[in-house]
Amino acid sequence: MAPRRMEEIPVKRMPALGCRLASRLPRGEILTDITQNKWRLGDAIGCGGFGDIYLASDDLTKPVGYNSKYVIKIEPHNNGPLFVEMNVYIRALRKPMIESWCKSQGKRRVGVPTYEGSGSHVYQGERYRFLVIPRYAGDVGKLFIAHGRKLSTKIVNSLAVQMLDSLEYVHSQGYAHADVKGSNILLANNSLGLEIEKTKAFLVDYGLAYRFRTGTGAHKPFLHDERRAHEGTMEFTSRDAHHGTHSRRGDLETLGYNLLQWLCGKLPWENEEGGLSPTVNPEDIHVQKEIFFSDVLLSMQQCFSGKNKAPDNLTEYFQYISRLGFESKPNYSYLRSLFWKGSQLEENILAYVNGGISNENFFCIKLDNRPYLRERKPCRPVNGDVRITRNAQPIIPKKVLEFSWEEVLARHPDKLAKISVHPPPSPLTPPPSPPPIQKTPSLPTYAMLNVLQKMKERQTGICRHKTTSKSSDNELKPKWMTPAMEEIAQLRKRSLELIAQSRKSGSDNSRRLTRSRSATLKRLESNSLAKLDAKKRKTFA
Repeated sequence: MAPRRMEEIPVKRMPALGCRLASRLPRGEILTDITQNKWRLGDAIGCGGFGDIYLASDDLTKPVGYNSKYVIKIEPHNNGPLFVEMNVYIRALRKPMIESWCKSQGKRRVGVPTYEGSGSHVYQGERYRFLVIPRYAGDVGKLFIAHGRKLSTKIVNSLAVQMLDSLEYVHSQGYAHADVKGSNILLANNSLGLEIEKTKAFLVDYGLAYRFRTGTGAHKPFLHDERRAHEGTMEFTSRDAHHGTHSRRGDLETLGYNLLQWLCGKLPWENEEGGLSPTVNPEDIHVQKEIFFSDVLLSMQQCFSGKNKAPDNLTEYFQYISRLGFESKPNYSYLRSLFWKGSQLEENILAYVNGGISNENFFCIKLDNRPYLRERKPCRPVNGDVRITRNAQPIIPKKVLEFSWEEVLARHPDKLAKISVHPPPSPLTPPPSPPPIQKTPSLPTYAMLNVLQKMKERQTGICRHKTTSKSSDNELKPKWMTPAMEEIAQLRKRSLELIAQSRKSGSDNSRRLTRSRSATLKRLESNSLAKLDAKKRKTFA
């Protein structure tokens, strides 16, 4: 069924907070992308808070019909989401990149759109940014409403497996989608019949995508960011997104909320008819999600109370997310196996769970009860006659180790003391405390004793002199005096000695100290002091 014209759809265009909507572009407008490919616009088939979506075609010779294979998203240059989305498409969603990844993973397809073109366009003096992507049919959100707010288990399982494939690819390129919801999951055809579970689904809208890897390939740490707190659609926002950060586990958590809503009809924090109140506090929703993950089993029973039993696969899905670390790489193969019906992996689910969570390494499990999955060993002949195959290896009995005191006592005592007697630490017990540090070595060498003696003498203030031939003047003189200052001090000392000697000689004589003799002594003292001052000024000049 062809979609109706935009004029027939009674939808009021409402701009997002901090953004504005541009004027509609006319039908038939020609746009040129960055690779000089030209695109013709058709009718507008959708609108959002940031821009509009138009039908488009690369055939410029005829008008764009409703069976066109492409759509173009257009928004003003001042808005930001389409700029982010264009970068994601150019960096991660080009067709050769998707084909190369599918080939390396052994997959026929992955549900992500491909990059077809992008660029800028000027219309009536206003600049627009546009992005060209393939056209798909209706979204899962409309399908959910059309089926009375309830989807069958078969449809949910099919969508879960396809979305896990899509998220695995997006995460492999270093991005988190950050806005997984039904309206962003598009179907390849618009059929609402019984074969809907076989329809191909595609994860679109990367306007809120978050690059969780740095330029060096390391995972960004967990940081609370008030600017991006509670970002996304509130019903499905992950606990990490409530803090303003995103990761791979946040996308898996958001997908889990969608799966739960499709099966139950509503989430625990939604109204009875679905949705949230416009005045709801985001912090209250965050608290309810934390309570949900505090006891997954009880929360799932409350969601399915009075109805069928809570699905075991969805319960285990949420339990796995509750154990997943912020920077840990999810085990996508195990999560897909939860939703595969009749899969051979269903009977080995416990083997996948054993060991918990993998961190940046693929979670590999050896299943010893499957002979065709055992470790491959080279064939080796026995006596040159009989050929032993991989599945017929000889059983070699293990040697039973017997305890012997003689072997223990025969060991070297130092090596025996190094053997740890503590049991291996468990995750529930703290590690053993380190041994105390000795203050002094048990057997110091002569050089160590000499160093210790010097340190002791330095602490007690004892200074050992290497030579004792120095004069008393040199020993008593301050170490901070320069040679010029020492010369001045010596002159001052000699003048004082002369004055003292003259006074002493005067006291020894029996002559009386007259006024003339006193004036002579003062004149000698003043002359010596004047010479000393002149010498000092000359030195420091």
